[in-house]
Amino acid sequence: MRRVCACAVALVLAVAGLALACARRPGAPPPQTSFAWRDCGGDFRCATVRVPVDHAVPSGDALDLSVALLPAEKPAERLGVLVVNPGGPGISAVSYLRSSWLRLGTVLHQRFDLVAFDTRGTGDSAPLDCHESFARLMAQDPAPEGDAPWQSAVDAARALAEECRAKHGARLAFMSSADNAFDLDWVRAALGEEKISYLGFSYGTALGASYSSLYPERIRAVVLDGSIDPSFELERFTREQSAAVEGALTAWNAEGRRKGWVGTDALDAVYAQAPRRSAVLYAAAEGLASPPEGWRTLAGAVGLAQTGDWAGIDELYQRYFGGLSVEAHLAALCADLVRPGPPEAYRAALPAAVAASPHFGAGNLLAHLPCAFWPEAKHRPPAEPRGATPPMLVLANRDDPLTPHVWGERLAARFASATRVDVESREHTAFGRGDPCVDSLVEGYLVAPAPPVRTHCP
Repeated sequence: MRRVCACAVALVLAVAGLALACARRPGAPPPQTSFAWRDCGGDFRCATVRVPVDHAVPSGDALDLSVALLPAEKPAERLGVLVVNPGGPGISAVSYLRSSWLRLGTVLHQRFDLVAFDTRGTGDSAPLDCHESFARLMAQDPAPEGDAPWQSAVDAARALAEECRAKHGARLAFMSSADNAFDLDWVRAALGEEKISYLGFSYGTALGASYSSLYPERIRAVVLDGSIDPSFELERFTREQSAAVEGALTAWNAEGRRKGWVGTDALDAVYAQAPRRSAVLYAAAEGLASPPEGWRTLAGAVGLAQTGDWAGIDELYQRYFGGLSVEAHLAALCADLVRPGPPEAYRAALPAAVAASPHFGAGNLLAHLPCAFWPEAKHRPPAEPRGATPPMLVLANRDDPLTPHVWGERLAARFASATRVDVESREHTAFGRGDPCVDSLVEGYLVAPAPPVRTHCP
């Protein structure tokens, strides 16, 4: 998921948050907010903007956000600003834009200023650092059986949360998609734009949906690709995501039978003997998310591991976390997701998680166990739009292994103006992957925002 193309919500890591108030829109950014741009390689310009930690208290503590801009190649035909976010959460949007702007297509970089900002805690935007306890968390059994392994998992989750709280304190309560949406409006104001267009992949759809809900009059066009479930209920979130990955595993196994690869039997055997079982799960998720090449890579890695060579598994595991800030990832998920309660509530949810996904259900749920010890978020994502939105475009792959199709259904239903385009694909996210149907629909919509002429690709 951490690949530089369309990065996704991480499979793992993703109060009773139902009692928390949803985000209320703060006051307007100060009129003096602006950027002091500097050249930062190629045609890119970079800058920072200072924003409040808590937008409800604009005179309080502040942090600096890193921003990058690539000017439109055809200024005379410029249509405005297109803000791009690759998801994660915990992926640097600035790094993504700088390395991957070409995959966004000629039309977009000719007609728009492409803009990205690192969301709080990510990249160069006041990064979080509480990584000392992460290795201990990853060393836990993803599916602990018995009281002693369970207590070990609880202790590791608590240690990570306590380390983050000790180092970053009150900031952890202001890491939600709503807080990032407030930041985005300061970026918009600093750019001098009345309205913006937005393109979000995977967890980037949470930011896009939150901004569209809070500031509907500020959006020109919005594309949400690889949607996040807008209910943000942790148990359902992890259960449905795990089921989607399980479906991809089943398809990978069938493909292996046809092509003579190893299959789930070999993966199960490798998992049973692995020195770190969590590494096998992350490696599998990484390979399953990008067929067909990722499927072949996973098969090769499992085959090598059967001989005692873990290099392939380790490479996929490292690729999964490459470019991902684990701390920012966890902080965003713990802020957004409606948590089941104390640790024992997670344990009680394990049977349903395993029933939905025998391979990934327990590990995915318990990777969020640190959230049981996390500070409550001050601003949760908005439940409903505060006004009518312009036409919006939601892309939903039929067999997306990381953001299930049903999430796209729910997100599109949240906005009366949204049109959902269903894509026949097993990849994670749709735009910029070479499908001419998808790419032409997105480009046409962003140039002239209106409901698309078709709702299926191909």
